[in-house]
Amino acid sequence: MSVVDLVRYNHAVRCVYFDALSKLSWAQIVEPRGLSFDSMRNVFVHLTRVEDRVINYVIPERDNEWGPVNFDSFKELNSLKRYMQDVQEKTEAYLAKLTSQELSRQIVFPWMDKPNVKVNVETVLSHLVLEDMIHYGELSASFWQMGIEGPYIAFWRYKIRDC
Repeated sequence: MSVVDLVRYNHAVRCVYFDALSKLSWAQIVEPRGLSFDSMRNVFVHLTRVEDRVINYVIPERDNEWGPVNFDSFKELNSLKRYMQDVQEKTEAYLAKLTSQELSRQIVFPWMDKPNVKVNVETVLSHLVLEDMIHYGELSASFWQMGIEGPYIAFWRYKIRDC
């Protein structure tokens, strides 16, 4: 298994969560739920931003250009979909050029108020997937609290998905 497989699996998982969100009303999606980013919309935007930041800012060493998000600027489901697709397209363009040398390249990974650390690109890509998995769990719990089965796609089945 490669980190590229994991990143692409993350895309498939994000798609099944988007599909599940699309079956809810917008009021349910933006309802405050006490999650890490309060609403399901905000958690979904955050987990998409994790990838956006890593691919487009951390890895190219432009993290100083990264800024906060206004979650309220995502006013309807299509805005979530457009952002998800835009990030995925940029990630796929990056992955298409990925080499073993790039995977082993050392970069600075800033993390909140903690001291910066140098890690290789492969570690940062792995982190983005693992970080997102935590937030998918939050979304699943919210679905369960509404009496809805949380979406799921097994790792070994992700290649048959199309999003």
